[in-house]
Amino acid sequence: MKHIFIVNPYAGNMTFGNNLRLQLEQFKNFEYFLFYSRYTGNDTELTKKIIDFFPDEKIRIYACGGSGTLRNVLEGVGENSRVEIAFYPCGMTNDFLKTFSVEDRERFGDIKELVNGETISVDSILTNHGRAINTFSFGMDAEIMRYIETQHPVRTVGVQIPYSAYVFRALIGLKRMDLKIRVDGKEMDGCYDELCWGNGCVLGGSLCMPEGFEPNDGLGGYVFVPSKGHLAFIRILINLIRQKSAYIHAHARVGKGKKLTVSRTDGGPIVANLDGEMITAPGEWSVEMRPDSVRFVVPRGVKLP
Repeated sequence: MKHIFIVNPYAGNMTFGNNLRLQLEQFKNFEYFLFYSRYTGNDTELTKKIIDFFPDEKIRIYACGGSGTLRNVLEGVGENSRVEIAFYPCGMTNDFLKTFSVEDRERFGDIKELVNGETISVDSILTNHGRAINTFSFGMDAEIMRYIETQHPVRTVGVQIPYSAYVFRALIGLKRMDLKIRVDGKEMDGCYDELCWGNGCVLGGSLCMPEGFEPNDGLGGYVFVPSKGHLAFIRILINLIRQKSAYIHAHARVGKGKKLTVSRTDGGPIVANLDGEMITAPGEWSVEMRPDSVRFVVPRGVKLP
């Protein structure tokens, strides 16, 4: 098996990649390749080139960075059964790992655990504009991510703007969205502030999907928040953070499905958040769950709850 490490040098601190290489050099008789991504989307390009370069071999690709790095590697892998995906986390949220217990989650931070790890099958999200392993969403959270992206050069040199500042700015600019929605053919048209379709259980580091959503059941869990004013939306956010499922079920549209289609009634583009990567596209978005489509590496003995 070929072990390939793709490192996002902008995730975590600037010494992350060098520290990783030092750890790998301690392993005996271990052959590996390590690449640094150079710009947004380069990790996807690297992944595709690596897979093409080793057409007849099994490959384990380690996404070394944050949630966006994991998504971009998945985008390059697609549904290739001879490729395993490992996630060595150093991002701000690393949301997909929150599907595991706290004790198991910590083990992903030990590169030796991943090198010696095994694989489990998990679902993924396929849209007509890209893939995700954790969530597809747009509305309030996409606006927050858009503001964070504009501050990337500032964060790179070590100045962290509080997340609450991004939330406040997004709330000020929040606009109602009149949408045409179908979930497994069922009409759910309406005016919404936020739509989230999840395979994982957490969005944006702290917004928890209601209980009962699993990353290996072939279904996507959804939360659609109707537009009822800023105060109502803030209450939804607070209850998502506090994991108050009863409140969310009472004040939002919650359920499970296999396929989603959504478009704006005014014909405008949708700015979507795919695991922290922002994609803007006009027209209708189609979203579907792809069961058992990812061979995900976990430390030995780690299971999904």
